[in-house]
Amino acid sequence: MSNQLKLFLYIVFVVAIFWFVQTKFHIFDIKFGNITQEESSQSEEETNANVTPTNYVEIVLGANESVKVNVELADSESERQAGLSFKKYLGDYDGMLFVFNTETNTPFWMKDMQIPIDMIFFDSQGFVVDMKEAQAPCTTTYCPSIYSAKSYMYVLEVNSGFVERNGIVTGGSIVLHIESLN
Repeated sequence: MSNQLKLFLYIVFVVAIFWFVQTKFHIFDIKFGNITQEESSQSEEETNANVTPTNYVEIVLGANESVKVNVELADSESERQAGLSFKKYLGDYDGMLFVFNTETNTPFWMKDMQIPIDMIFFDSQGFVVDMKEAQAPCTTTYCPSIYSAKSYMYVLEVNSGFVERNGIVTGGSIVLHIESLN
């Protein structure tokens, strides 16, 4: 028997063993044969269940102009207290959206913050009512409270310089694209 034939038979033997083990024990995420429509949709549902929804907001700048910001939500008391504390980096178009049940004028502070931010305050209709730019993290000796000039329901925290770079102005509005709120 030639060496090429021996090699071919050896490969066929290894593939047959692999196929037997896979079909019996499903060690790898591989299926042999035809996949039924039911199995395909079940697999798709499993994949979609493992994907984290992307929440984002659009800040409307003009008639056909807006800025999209991917957001983490802070819609519970504990999430609002933690905020962006200890976060060392925030993408150029990433931020945190603080959501309150009703309009409020609760002050913010920058305790345990690592980066300077801009804060954009929105009322319950989604209009910009105030902005606080270049808010520096607290120091060991000084941590001021940050108040909005008007009541708000949403606060968007983004990197310092975002407001100026994107031309955000009072009176602009926000469109929420949020999967779900608590």
